[in-house]
Amino acid sequence: MSSSAAEAHESSAGFGSDIDEQSSSSPVTLSEGSLIALALARIFFGLLWFQQIAWKMPPDFGGLRTDVIREIHYTILPGYSSIIQNIFLTHFSILGAFIWTAELLVGVSLLLGLFSRLGAALSLLLSIQLYVGIAYAPGEWYGAYGMLLMLSLILLALPAGRRLGVDQILWARFSQKAKPQRLARLVRHLL
Repeated sequence: MSSSAAEAHESSAGFGSDIDEQSSSSPVTLSEGSLIALALARIFFGLLWFQQIAWKMPPDFGGLRTDVIREIHYTILPGYSSIIQNIFLTHFSILGAFIWTAELLVGVSLLLGLFSRLGAALSLLLSIQLYVGIAYAPGEWYGAYGMLLMLSLILLALPAGRRLGVDQILWARFSQKAKPQRLARLVRHLL
């Protein structure tokens, strides 16, 4: 057995036993090119969310009602159709205003790179709801909703707004204040 094969065998034999050793390894650093690519993906994703508000404008929220009704019939979560029918449709104007505002906030946050992790968290919530509610409806491609979920998770995990975004400016400002102030540390985590 070669030395590299022996090392691979030893590391696989003790899987999980060397967690302390792995956790002390150096952090992964993204190159400037990778950060720019991430920022461009963030901007594109924000544009996608932003353009979605066009077909559900207040005060009647356009085609949103049709999609909510489709969710009653095609949700993958047992009991969710009852919630949609008895709560969401009953109070549709409140739901429409919330969805429209949430998508506007996600779009603006990701387009501008302004509190982009907060925008990504809201995007994740909206994406989960879309996946559960409508991903398996006829004419829908469930993979698209899965990609919404995954991209939201990536943007939540990585500092996508710190390049080509307002978060880059805010990060510097809140980093100086983060040590003595808890609120500054909290805000910095949302950038």
